[in-house]
Amino acid sequence: MPTVNFEQNTAIDLYKQISTAEAAKFLGVTPRKLEQMRQHGNGPIYVKVSPKCVRYRIKELVDFQDANLKKHTLEA
Repeated sequence: MPTVNFEQNTAIDLYKQISTAEAAKFLGVTPRKLEQMRQHGNGPIYVKVSPKCVRYRIKELVDFQDANLKKHTLEA
């Protein structure tokens, strides 16, 4: 299973599923903002475990951040 090592020498399971609240904290947004992004289709990919249970894989959150990197404020 792929992992990422951060400065504290701890391995992170990229396929671990985390809650909306945890994913929002990871991305630096509120849980409500992440829910809105999900509803509008402009947020990270998520796993719908059941009708009322949504989870995010850490890999998808990192991929979402990478896809939204910008060099200039005029970039769309």
